[in-house]
Amino acid sequence: MIKFFRKIRQNLLSEGKTEKYLKYAIGEIVLVVIGILIALQLNNWNESRKNEDEFKAVLQQIFTVVDQDSEQLLLIRQNVLKQIEIIDNIVQNPEGFNNKLLPHLLFYLDLEASDLNSEISYLLGYLKFNPKNQKQSNLNKSLSSYGKAVKEGYNNSRRDITSFLDELNLPYPSITFGYSALNDYQNMDSTFFDESDIKNTLKLLDNSKFQNALKSSRSIKFTHLVFLDDIINLTNSNKRLIQDYYPDVKLLYSNIGLVGDATQHNNWTNNIPLTLTNESQAIWEGDIILSDGSLKFREGENWNFNWGGDAFPSGNTYSYGDNIKVKSGNYHVILNLSEKTYEFIKENK
Repeated sequence: MIKFFRKIRQNLLSEGKTEKYLKYAIGEIVLVVIGILIALQLNNWNESRKNEDEFKAVLQQIFTVVDQDSEQLLLIRQNVLKQIEIIDNIVQNPEGFNNKLLPHLLFYLDLEASDLNSEISYLLGYLKFNPKNQKQSNLNKSLSSYGKAVKEGYNNSRRDITSFLDELNLPYPSITFGYSALNDYQNMDSTFFDESDIKNTLKLLDNSKFQNALKSSRSIKFTHLVFLDDIINLTNSNKRLIQDYYPDVKLLYSNIGLVGDATQHNNWTNNIPLTLTNESQAIWEGDIILSDGSLKFREGENWNFNWGGDAFPSGNTYSYGDNIKVKSGNYHVILNLSEKTYEFIKENK
């Protein structure tokens, strides 16, 4: 092709057609420039598409993490409300408690959730946005603000109730925020405190200074609720922003199954796997034979992400929630992780 154009130029020069040669040469230069511009435009388009794909890939991971954070935050909020409920019951009806559990509950009131275990800050380091893209810039700014709020967390160093218990020289029980509240605190060791410990604890309830400590603790917990509500609102607004930018975004869960003593495995170790039937809505389904008992949904063969509930045959899922009590039978199970719902549809077999 190059030889062909060179031959044309040589013929024009040899025939003395200088003016035509110049016009031809200029035309050839213009064509070359246009070709270069087209090539650059295609390269820029390909690079832009590649960056957009990478941006969406990280954004999808962030979407899943923010969804997980939201569930953790709701669980923390639920447990803070339980603490407030304990305080109210102690103040209004101190005789209504199991005396053997009372010291446990008082120690439990000063516990707080550990910092939110979120991967948002890590993933934001991989979110390469284009500063000239206003939508990407705004989204990155909002997510960065959320990441900063999560990192700062809520810290309260006051332990007003525990200080009174320390004065009684009570042994410190093994208790964990959230976990110890499962099953209405019945998994606490009722034999841990002796009769003398319990008697001295009961005397505290008539102490005016201790009553003030309870009121102070209650006030602090409401402040914690305000913080939690603000962060939960941030998770919801950021999820909407991500969905507005990337309507096809989906939750990245895998290997969802059922585990519990109500399953055919009759243990809390082995999963009954479910099948992903709707990837965009994160809907998992399966057929299962159940016996009377309890179960939960979880991801993989560990407890990093699991969901319980408080109703049967259908209800709302709660991250790290209570075991779902079920009845025997053949069921078709539907778990919707986008809507946070589950349903056990009984089948006649």
